[in-house]
Amino acid sequence: MHLYVKHATLINNCYPEREDGGSRSSELSYLTFYASSRPIKLTKVGVFLERKVERDMLKGRRNHNVVSLEILQSLIHACHRDLNLFSNHIVKILLMVLGMKDKDSELINKACETFVVFSKYHDGNTLGIDGEYTDDYETLIQEFASYCTFQNSDETLAFRMQLIGHYGLQACVASPALHSPNIKTQLGIILPPVIAALGTSNQPTDLVVKSKKVPDIKHLSLDDDVLDGTAVCLLAAKTASLLFGKIDGAGIRLALGSLLCYLDSQQKWWPPNFVVASTDLILESVQVQYRYLLVPEIIQQLEDTTKETDWGKQASLVSVLDTLLNAGLPLTGISVLEVLSSLFGLLIKSLRGGQEFKMDKPSSFEGDQATFEYVVHQGLAHSIAGLAAHTYYQNQSDDITTYILAKLRTGTTLDQVEGIPLVKYRNVVLRCLDLIVGDDTDDSNDSSNPESPHNSDDVTSSPASNATISLETWVPAFGILLDSEPRTRVSFAMILVRYLDATTPLEMNVDPFPKHTLTRHGDIMFFNGLQQHLLQWSLLDDFNIKDVQALYLVLCALTRRLGVDGTIRMIPLVFQLQTLAVQWDQGHSAKQRALTTAIVEYFEMVGQLYHVDQLVHYVNQVRTMRLRSKEYSTVGFCTSTSSITAAFDRCSFGDLGLENHSPVTIFLDRHTVVGLFVKDSPLRDEDDTFGLDLERKLSVEWGSEAYASQERSCRIRTSRNLDQVKPKLATPWANTNFAGQEADCQSGEPERSIGLTGVRTRHVTQRWFGQVIYTGIV
Repeated sequence: MHLYVKHATLINNCYPEREDGGSRSSELSYLTFYASSRPIKLTKVGVFLERKVERDMLKGRRNHNVVSLEILQSLIHACHRDLNLFSNHIVKILLMVLGMKDKDSELINKACETFVVFSKYHDGNTLGIDGEYTDDYETLIQEFASYCTFQNSDETLAFRMQLIGHYGLQACVASPALHSPNIKTQLGIILPPVIAALGTSNQPTDLVVKSKKVPDIKHLSLDDDVLDGTAVCLLAAKTASLLFGKIDGAGIRLALGSLLCYLDSQQKWWPPNFVVASTDLILESVQVQYRYLLVPEIIQQLEDTTKETDWGKQASLVSVLDTLLNAGLPLTGISVLEVLSSLFGLLIKSLRGGQEFKMDKPSSFEGDQATFEYVVHQGLAHSIAGLAAHTYYQNQSDDITTYILAKLRTGTTLDQVEGIPLVKYRNVVLRCLDLIVGDDTDDSNDSSNPESPHNSDDVTSSPASNATISLETWVPAFGILLDSEPRTRVSFAMILVRYLDATTPLEMNVDPFPKHTLTRHGDIMFFNGLQQHLLQWSLLDDFNIKDVQALYLVLCALTRRLGVDGTIRMIPLVFQLQTLAVQWDQGHSAKQRALTTAIVEYFEMVGQLYHVDQLVHYVNQVRTMRLRSKEYSTVGFCTSTSSITAAFDRCSFGDLGLENHSPVTIFLDRHTVVGLFVKDSPLRDEDDTFGLDLERKLSVEWGSEAYASQERSCRIRTSRNLDQVKPKLATPWANTNFAGQEADCQSGEPERSIGLTGVRTRHVTQRWFGQVIYTGIV
């Protein structure tokens, strides 16, 4: 019958006369021209080819099936605009070839090539509408997925079949049909074999996907040069990267669900290498606007993991969060404060069972539980710092710092907060604050250890967001300097010092005339509040040597940070501290020596900062005299925070100089110091020719009315010249005639003009036959 049907004749003419030959190119070109010029015949062509392949499968005509697949490829290329007219027949033909019992890898590879071409043009418009076609298409994808786990005694055949399976799945992902209504079903078929292939890789997933050896699905090859054991993992990684780059928010949630189910079923949560590498791959592949969705999904998984036996899973999820929030990619759209609250809540929740906050990495003898706790505690704190490292809106750094500082509970009288002792609770908060500001002294994290939460570059070596934290944000937390626990107040002081040092300009202004920077009300609030608490800090009964060292560092950092204004207003406070030291009785001789030594060291730092050589010489003379009389403290004052915070101990002044009970008798002379500043230092203003105003400021008593008046003078100072922007009266325009001007003058209504900020305006009244017709400003 087909001898009298043109499309059947054209198709049959494409087959070779001999069984082992290929398709006849000229006849195939005629067929494609016929089909493309008469698209209505494509359905009949598809039906005929489907029946032809079915008969050839029964009769074992392998070569005819190869030619049929070649014909399909040519028709798809030529008639891709009308692909939906015969797409159902293409899918059925491919199903017959893939479902054959005797697995012919070359024939199946030819079918995979045909499917790759088909997927390139298949838009999936009929998926979800035509039920039969949808089922066949999903079955076809399932066939490719089953090949991904193909096993056979012939390892070469098994490996080739696995490659074919991943080629087919990658073609599904690259196809526009992925966005069809049945995307959920497609993802459920594609993802499990892809994730399983990545799980068997011996290389990190993120490194595999960046490899240049990834085979191209446009040029399928089963040669021996790709059968090196890594091609399957390369294809799977490339497929995953393409998939996450195409799906939207809902698809990302489904894909993450498949990944988490695989980890649960295979118990691959720990060590976290695989899940962290997979997350890194997803983060780099997913579209920018959907990156932030990964964070709440992982947080939700952490909140749902409540069993004590799931510490390994919690540690892995925390490592994932650490990777997401500390990556170099911004998470645009993330709810910063909501995520911050969740992270801090999870951190506190992990400590409610009586666990100690793990600051140092545990040894191998302490067991896995200690390692899990360390990763969870440090990972969550490090995630908070990573969240603060990227700015998503204005004042974000101030909001984050304010939230953390509020958790210090400065004014509380409770012994426990959220079920945790107050001292331990504040220790956790200070650790988070330290990471936000930037801690360059923490050596406890081994970056070479893959199980460490900081297994990438240690971002704590650079401040996360301190450059944008305003000074006034710290004011409510100054009460921590008066805390009853010495470790707490010293730790907070060291964090404050690191913040001040990080925000200090690299080059100090030492010009002949100073540049005043203490002009903002918030900065003055910070300065005044900190000064008052520093003085009260020195009056504490348990004020010890660590407090003195921390106080010295705060004084130095504050002076460098606020420049000339801070120096001028700091000197009265330092001499007030010396006055307090003079008043201490003989029982506090060691404490007196330490504090006065800190004052001497402070003035040496100021002299070197402003290049006042005579002041440095005078300080050295005082130091020499006090050393001779044994009135100088034996405790050195470092210039960094590491020696104080690295190994804190509650050292009392009674441990220093027990044999020396004589009080200090040699002090710095205030008039001499002030005179040296007035004479040589670049602290005088341009209009303070003889330094009388500077002398008055340096000689004033701290806390007096004269000292308070300096604050008001600072607040009204401005660096702008406002003379040019003030409104001024302007003279009337001269030599200008307006219509009706003479009439206005005769009517006795004077002309009025005024100029504001350089713009001239004129009040004009026009009359017509004695009646006002217009009045206004021109």
